[in-house]
Amino acid sequence: MKKVASIDDVEISYETLGEGDYPLVLISGWGTPTARDAWRHQLSLASQFKLVLLDLAGHGLSDKNREVYTMQLFAQDVRAVVEKLDLQNAILIGHSMGGPVIMETERLISHRIKGMIALDSLFPKPSSIYVKRDEEIIAEIETQMLDDFSGFILGLLRSWINDKFDPVDVEDIEQLPMTLDQRSMISAFNEIQRWNMFDILSEIETPMKCIVAGNSCPKEDRPEYDRLFDAVYLEDLSHLLLFEDPVTFNEVLIEQINELSK
Repeated sequence: MKKVASIDDVEISYETLGEGDYPLVLISGWGTPTARDAWRHQLSLASQFKLVLLDLAGHGLSDKNREVYTMQLFAQDVRAVVEKLDLQNAILIGHSMGGPVIMETERLISHRIKGMIALDSLFPKPSSIYVKRDEEIIAEIETQMLDDFSGFILGLLRSWINDKFDPVDVEDIEQLPMTLDQRSMISAFNEIQRWNMFDILSEIETPMKCIVAGNSCPKEDRPEYDRLFDAVYLEDLSHLLLFEDPVTFNEVLIEQINELSK
């Protein structure tokens, strides 16, 4: 693993695998372990593409000394890696919180980006974490995390896990809370709830596609999502679609990458 300094001198851990004309910059969601762990079922794509794996600040092997973990600063982490590697025609792929991060990154370095793919992210409903929430709600959730951080994380994870998951993945996922930096995670979760996709959506010029777990977006919500994004829905899958059905997910991901590469 290599490191590069972000805009605030926080050290960001990254690595590259494979080769290809359109490097894929893989950006994990909130509360993930190392990027290599989070994208374990996608590492095989290195036989076709150049993969860039990075740990956002506060996650994995990157520094955890940032005061506040905003989506804009996460984008600076991505920018630092992309510029260090002098990537051109990059395709940014962000899962969950990675959706806001790729949008904010596009605003910084659109000239280096060929396209973007958001994975189970950017839901436009008023109750969504991607649409700015009231401070009272943010404070309530922060209190829950402070009272029982591990329980809060496990509750979320277990709501997405089912018998389609590999037992080894389940065991690793359920160990996740013990590997996370609580202060960093709480700050990042607060800040994603303060972020608002509609503040910048109209500014995005780079082509973007979305892959959405069917269970995350009921059919009655899809007309609004489709109005905003070019989306593909993977029926009967949940938020952790990268783990739940990696074969199907990878096939669809490659299709979307190829569409953006044209």
